[in-house]
Amino acid sequence: MLAFLSKKHSATLTGIVPGNEGTAIARVLRSGKQPPALQDCHFDSGELPEPDELKLGSQTCTTLLPVGDYQLLVVDAPEVPADEMAAAIRWRIQELIDFNIDDAVLDIFDAPPSGPANSKQLYVVVAHSDVVRQRIELLEQAGARLEYIDIPELAMRNIAACLPEDEAGLISLYFSEEQCLITITHNSELYLTRSIDIGYRELQEESASPQALCNRLALEIQRSMDYYEHNYHQATARHIAVYPVPVTLFGLTDALQQTLGVTVRMIDVKDIVDCDANPDDLHAADCLLAVGSALRTEEVTL
Repeated sequence: MLAFLSKKHSATLTGIVPGNEGTAIARVLRSGKQPPALQDCHFDSGELPEPDELKLGSQTCTTLLPVGDYQLLVVDAPEVPADEMAAAIRWRIQELIDFNIDDAVLDIFDAPPSGPANSKQLYVVVAHSDVVRQRIELLEQAGARLEYIDIPELAMRNIAACLPEDEAGLISLYFSEEQCLITITHNSELYLTRSIDIGYRELQEESASPQALCNRLALEIQRSMDYYEHNYHQATARHIAVYPVPVTLFGLTDALQQTLGVTVRMIDVKDIVDCDANPDDLHAADCLLAVGSALRTEEVTL
């Protein structure tokens, strides 16, 4: 979403998502009204490969900032002309970030109306310019023609939009080693996002007696559901999509289903796009986020 990049649009987009253990790469083709087609999806362990290994050529590329390298804020939309929006947003968020606003790179996108008056709101993605510059340099050194920088929440929204449950409201859970990223979407729109300190390692460690931890997780999901229902005047979201994890989690989906009274299922790449094979289980979640980044459709706004 970050705004200093190009506003070009390509039918084929390659998502490149570096992480602690390696880099997930996914290339998605959109063609008319056909479902998105996955042309490539793999995980390279270790450091980001050299240009002659990646062989990106002239492919249009996107990437994701890792959670913790940016803030996602929700603010009331300023009542100003479009050409004054950037300055108005900067002024409004300067007390909400922990660095100088002059060092901030930001972009905005619409948030659903909320509250009793259904007031218009905006999401603001803000990151330090040094963080953004480092990501650009990393990708350019690998030979990427980087056009977009997104965030995991938007990749998850893109994925949710490909699932039939999104039409009725969908809760998605992405587990990293230490955290769980929760999103609630409806009709391709991001309504709510939050991060909680329950990762797949803790779930694995408690797998012999998981009920207490599942109850904690279910409570956080229920709070998110209640906020979505009451603040956005929506019907209860009754479907949960759980992203794959690199460890075995016995009984998680059943426990959440019983506790919350909703439908819960694990998802994989074949649920999202046309493809011949899933990536290996160990890195399926990382690859799924790369696919989500390559499913973006909107252009930058600021």
